[in-house]
Order: sequence, then C-alpha cells, then structure tokens
Amino acid sequence: MKTSLFIAALVAISAPALAASHSTSVFVEEQDLNGDGKVSQEEFKAGRAIEIRKADFNEDGILSEAEYIGEYEGRLMARLSRIGDPEKRLEEQQRQMRQAKVRFGVLDADKNGAISQAEHLASGLRMFDLHDRNKDGVVDHKDVVLAEEAAKSGKTGEFVNP
Repeated sequence: MKTSLFIAALVAISAPALAASHSTSVFVEEQDLNGDGKVSQEEFKAGRAIEIRKADFNEDGILSEAEYIGEYEGRLMARLSRIGDPEKRLEEQQRQMRQAKVRFGVLDADKNGAISQAEHLASGLRMFDLHDRNKDGVVDHKDVVLAEEAAKSGKTGEFVNP
C-alpha cells in the first residue's frame, strides 16, 4: 500500500504544491493521488512530503522564505495570467505576495526563518482534520456533502467550504 501511494504521489505533479485547499471538494480533487475519489491521511502525508521536496530548491530538507515565496509566486503568476487588465493583475499579485509572506510567518511555528517538514505537515494535517467532517480518517464525498449541509445551515465557521 505504501509503495503504491508513493508511486501515485510521484506522478501527481499536477497537484498544487504547498497548498491544502479550503474547499473540501477541491481538496479531494487536488490531494487524491491514486484517483479513488478519497484522500486517506496516509495518502495526504505522502503528498505533503513530495510537495515540500519539490519546493526545496537547495535540497536541505527545509523551506527558506525565498523558496516558499518563490514556489508560490510561480503558481500565482500562472493563475494571474488569466486576468486581462494589467492594473488588476498587478494589484492582485501585490496583495497575494503580501499574504504569502504572512503565511510563511505563521507556518514557521518555531520562528527560525524556515519551514521544516514537520511544520509543513502539521499545517496540512490541520486542514485535513477540518475537511474530515465525519472524522473517519478519510476525506471523501461524504465530507463534501456534510460541508454543503453546513454551508446551507450557516454553520461554516471553520474556514473551509464545500
């Protein structure tokens, strides 16, 4: 099982690096490495390990602020290229880059100027736990349905969406 998850994770290069979506349906779509429509905690951890290795340009096992910001900026620029108005594109880029620096400061829990693999995994597991609404250790369609029900009833205080 671990080998198949590792192989699936290696081929999942299309998943956004370093991000665990706030939308449960997008979370499943992005983090489902083996294509079975669900994300186990083991599968999620395997993906997180690959994500940090892809962004760790100097291969020292940690992410410096430059590595974290640089990886994010690369993904951001691809997304922003779809905005036709150059002024709006620049404004959004500046806003997002300020926010990326804030996120780095939050993720660097021990304030040593780097995000360790443990810090990266811990932040992801917090999102995994928020998405796993039925607490069965798997994020899947059942959790999407529960998120949709919570949204309809106005109970969405956890910073996650359906």
